[in-house]
Amino acid sequence: MSVVLIISIPLLAAFVSILNKKIAPYLLLVVSFGILVLLGFDLIELGTVTIGGFAAPYGISLILDSYSFTGIYIVNILFFLVVAVTFRKYAKMASILLVALAGLNGLLLTGDLFNLFVFIEVSGIAAYLITTTNKKPVATFNYLVLGTVGSSLYLLGLIILYAMFGTLNMADLAVNITASSATATQVALPFLLMFIGLGVEAKLLPFNSWVKGILGSSNKLSGPMIASVYATTMALVFGRLLTNVFVISDQLMLIISVVLIFSILAGEAMAYASSKLREVLLFSSIAQAAIVIMLFVLGFTWFGLVLAILNGFSKLVLFLIVNTVTDQTETDEVNDLRGLFTENKLVGAAFSITVLSVLGLPLFIGFIVKMNILMTLVDNGNLLFVIAILASSVVEGVYFIKILIKLWFEKGEVKKVKFDNVTKYIVVVIALAIVVFGIYFEPLREILNNYTNFMIGGIL
Repeated sequence: MSVVLIISIPLLAAFVSILNKKIAPYLLLVVSFGILVLLGFDLIELGTVTIGGFAAPYGISLILDSYSFTGIYIVNILFFLVVAVTFRKYAKMASILLVALAGLNGLLLTGDLFNLFVFIEVSGIAAYLITTTNKKPVATFNYLVLGTVGSSLYLLGLIILYAMFGTLNMADLAVNITASSATATQVALPFLLMFIGLGVEAKLLPFNSWVKGILGSSNKLSGPMIASVYATTMALVFGRLLTNVFVISDQLMLIISVVLIFSILAGEAMAYASSKLREVLLFSSIAQAAIVIMLFVLGFTWFGLVLAILNGFSKLVLFLIVNTVTDQTETDEVNDLRGLFTENKLVGAAFSITVLSVLGLPLFIGFIVKMNILMTLVDNGNLLFVIAILASSVVEGVYFIKILIKLWFEKGEVKKVKFDNVTKYIVVVIALAIVVFGIYFEPLREILNNYTNFMIGGIL
């Protein structure tokens, strides 16, 4: 089957769902699960598909290789899990979510920089509409404005690149840049504009002032969808561009390094200073996103891919639990939720396991991933990034442990929260996977190696 179906099926379903609102949420569930079936049983053929009647580099190219297959599979799993939990409560968002699914899949499949811009707009519009469920119109408007500015900067970078090389096909552009007399300094400006534009959606400081208003007031749909599904997609888009297209000069590397280190340290500092669970998670996710992109910038594509996947599932668990609590208690102040897990031990255990994995403690998969990343960075002389990661880990450890202590030890009246069975099942299964693969990583390593052709460093 053609890879085009991964985009066209959700779009067609979106139109059908508009005609019949009653079946819309169930159609969303079926379509999102159906795509997983197509991918899981290898019914979609790997390779490049050119549509539009023109051959590459002029036609529209969709690329399903080992990298995009892994990304598509993971993003669609995350998407389906969010839908499975929320499709009844947010039934009115079904059509929008189907459009979002098509846009996210397009982001990971496109082989053309302009079509990447188109899919950024499609998925971005869907994201703005999804965030309206927060009922914070000012925050959504701010997100819309900043997203528009980011996409405009990205488009300006494209215009400059097209003027220089006459093509926007990723593969063709990479060849032309290598074959031309243009230096890394000459292409630094368009690549910097594109980096900033994508950095808005990737939550990099200082381009992410929308994040606090959106994720800080998120609900059970918008929180996991933006922090997990969208964040993972944008991280993997960054990975594709940074490893296959971008040519980074020394000056541009300095600018990017400063932005990334600032995002890592400032994100953790703001998380430490906050007393609200959603804000802690969103600031922590900023730091984690910066580490992923740092790995892609340095050329450690396999590690960037693995960490992006781990972050996606971790944030899914954490935001699902926190937003369930917030929806029912109308507060995410840590002090107001003391002893919460004493009444919800199974969910509390899943939350704690995920947090300890994010911290990189032994017996959890986060430890294996973080140790390998640090060893690889040390072996390659990237000591400044090592220091930044270690410093952020210390700060992260302090505030997360304090949160766990408060949530497990009651002091006064404990707020009552009921978790539905689907949410319990999802968070517990992911938490168990974190433990199992943390103790015995070999099966996961083999699975990932089957879908990726990247060199593996460190001790993996």
